[in-house]
Amino acid sequence: MTEKEFRRLVTDLEIQSDERQKLNDYMDLVNNILTQAHFNHCQIIELKKAGSWAKGTMLNDTDEIDLMVVIKLSGTKPFVLENEAVLNAITNAFIYNLDTVQKLSDITRNQVRNCITVKMNNFKVNLYVRYEEGEYSLKNDELQIQFTEIANRDYTYFRNALKIIKYYKVSQNINISGYILEILLYYSLNEYFKDNRYEDYLSGFIKAIDDFLKGKKIEVSSDIYEKLNINPETKIKKNYMILDVANPNNNLTDNMSEVALGEYRKLKKVLSKLVDTKAVLTTSNAIVKLNINPTPIKDSDEYAWSYRIENSDFTSNGGSYQNNPEQLLTAMYKGLYKGLRAIVDNNLNRKNVEIVCNKSNILKINENVSDENKSRIKNIETYIDNNGIVIKFTSGN
Repeated sequence: MTEKEFRRLVTDLEIQSDERQKLNDYMDLVNNILTQAHFNHCQIIELKKAGSWAKGTMLNDTDEIDLMVVIKLSGTKPFVLENEAVLNAITNAFIYNLDTVQKLSDITRNQVRNCITVKMNNFKVNLYVRYEEGEYSLKNDELQIQFTEIANRDYTYFRNALKIIKYYKVSQNINISGYILEILLYYSLNEYFKDNRYEDYLSGFIKAIDDFLKGKKIEVSSDIYEKLNINPETKIKKNYMILDVANPNNNLTDNMSEVALGEYRKLKKVLSKLVDTKAVLTTSNAIVKLNINPTPIKDSDEYAWSYRIENSDFTSNGGSYQNNPEQLLTAMYKGLYKGLRAIVDNNLNRKNVEIVCNKSNILKINENVSDENKSRIKNIETYIDNNGIVIKFTSGN
């Protein structure tokens, strides 16, 4: 990709005002549910943005947000018991709110991250339960957010370059945490920075992946540790090391399997294609075929959004949608938007795109379309116009 194309991609990834309002509405909804609930033996201090939302690195067209619930405990019971009581109380607050949770599987827990995930109309809210001190302290989360702010001051394209990396990670279903990507990116800039260009940022990031795979310790600079008032001393000696900014004695890649290492190799391959601008279709046809039919999720009655660009390696899917007309239509809009972006962003420079879909032209449906999907139609049509794409729909599986 050219520098101009990278800049255009960054612009495309920006969250628009209507989507920002939707995210804020979900946060307000969660706040109202928690405010109206009864919590014995603990107190909710604050509900705040967390993760990529707080860091300013969230991608648009997202179907989930991270929030942090800050809790003050009574201290009358051991922490493990009180924490369990807090998690149960928050879970019950959503269960008893009949408008948000429809079935028990809509609420799940991640014990390691002390997180409750609530699914609301195919939108996920990740609630990280944190405390003012002790285990699961909010301090670590706040340090991570501060790190991103400092990194973006040190390197002005840091957040935007991270969005590009995350976009391709998501589009290729690569399983690497966004926090690890941040540390790898900062390390790469500290080691290999030459010019304030996106291609340079990504080239350095690719070198950082190589360093990691060769067993070199990946961590941020002493300057970052000093600004965050963190002692950088560590006793870790592992084959693969990416050290937590907030706690350098925490190796974020402690137990790496061949499968996990394969994810880093896959990301390197994807980004290398961008920098080398060699991504091409393996066909000489003037028309690109893009299949956007939702794919069934194994052992369930639900479907995932999906796109597949025929005669290429580009395919992706995600999310979960109920088997009804409205939900399946939403999945198709998701697949269409992401697929068109994959065609443009990966230099598959064809102006004529044939959309393979088991429905008619989903951009021309006038009845029974939700306001949210009308917004998606508008975004897709704008993207098509801005990139001069000519599309036609054809039925098929």
